Amino acid sequence: MKKDNRFKRWSVSNGDLSDITPAKARELLTCCFFEAQKETILRARKQLGVRSSDDDIYSSVVDGVRGAFKESGEDFENPTKESLQKVLEILVGKSTSWGTPQDIIEHHKAQIKKILEKL
Repeated sequence: MKKDNRFKRWSVSNGDLSDITPAKARELLTCCFFEAQKETILRARKQLGVRSSDDDIYSSVVDGVRGAFKESGEDFENPTKESLQKVLEILVGKSTSWGTPQDIIEHHKAQIKKILEKL
């Protein structure tokens, strides 16, 4: 499969992994999901004739992450390793249904798994 270079690949840094807490992991998951979905969201909004800034998209991503916590029956404000694992799987499913390329999904899923391993 040909890689789509318009999709940015976010990678967790060693600095990101230092002093990791569930709340910090949730924020990193959100940043990762933003980078993984930015192009997909831009395309969808363009088809609808809606222009979007990075801030608009980031706000939508935060809402999506909050929704995934709610869907999993977990608390966004008080994440745990287990709740983050559930949310990750929900977000992977959403990404797939939105047409995000599989290589982008797998790359970002691996980054979040690195974070979760450090918790």
